[in-house]
Amino acid sequence: MNEATEQLMNEGCPAIVYRVKKEIKREELNKQEELYYQTLIYSEPKVQMVLSWQRPDGYFGTRLHTAPARSKMWTHEGCLRYLLEMGLTPENEEINKALDVMACPGWGKECEKSRAADVFKYEMIRASLYAQAGYNNSEFVSKWVDDALTGFRNIAEAEHYKDLVYEGKNHKLIFHEGKYIPVIYHLRILAFTESWRTKENMEMLRMAYNKMYQWLPLPSMYYKSKGQLVAPLGNVCWPVNKSFEKENAFLWFQFYELSARMGMLKGESPFRQHFEELKKNILKYGDKWSELQIKRKEIYANWSGYSGLALEGHWSGVVQIMHDLMFRVVLIDKYISISCDTNI
Repeated sequence: MNEATEQLMNEGCPAIVYRVKKEIKREELNKQEELYYQTLIYSEPKVQMVLSWQRPDGYFGTRLHTAPARSKMWTHEGCLRYLLEMGLTPENEEINKALDVMACPGWGKECEKSRAADVFKYEMIRASLYAQAGYNNSEFVSKWVDDALTGFRNIAEAEHYKDLVYEGKNHKLIFHEGKYIPVIYHLRILAFTESWRTKENMEMLRMAYNKMYQWLPLPSMYYKSKGQLVAPLGNVCWPVNKSFEKENAFLWFQFYELSARMGMLKGESPFRQHFEELKKNILKYGDKWSELQIKRKEIYANWSGYSGLALEGHWSGVVQIMHDLMFRVVLIDKYISISCDTNI
């Protein structure tokens, strides 16, 4: 892992080098060094392309969560998450405006009048972006922290996932009133906040994770809104408890990074063995393994609410792909070691 870290430091794009220094090596950068890396990242062609989509009010493109058909632009959510992942901070004017505009009426665009909005309100999308940007002490974010904890508590307290649902028409499973399981935004909110990390909550989450390991992959489950069924926003039904397979790799990266940040991949976690398998595959097969990911380039290189992991600007070369995959593995490994050093 040390060799991988040094390789990333020597060969990675500015965003990867910056994040290795900050998050993996835990270096304290002075103002001059911060400005140096922020300038390099800001100047990256792909960053400039995304910034060119920003309107004067701070909104990226025309939609929050789903891009218009045949649009080459990402959504506001995808653009903002990409820039934050690249290492740009709210001190940057464009990032600040993109966060501020979400406090204005109509920020949700097409989502506000959708059936899904009746269930989710789409405010959890905003809360997850605020949390990742470091705005995690607001009352608004705290509300969704509680919502995320309730989702995990539903799992921890159930004997079986069938306790959370009933069977509707065409054998579709529908959540009982007030019941749900965490979605990807819940994981992001918990991953980027600290206030919830009490001994009691951590124990509850560990219990939920143990049950998830036994239950996964879960069948599709739906919310009912005004007589219509609504699919969850990417929930924890993914087969991340199964033997490692290349087609599931993207789901692994998302789930394991967020789980590691939450302190849920300690040695006793049943999911830990699967992360170790992923790590082994990345480091063992190297370029050969990364070639397999080219087939799924879009899900890594295009950013939305669910897709996007690539920090390297060009995802057509094996070397750049390898840098991104290796970075995520080393990052996850670091957050596991950090959580193992705590007593909670």
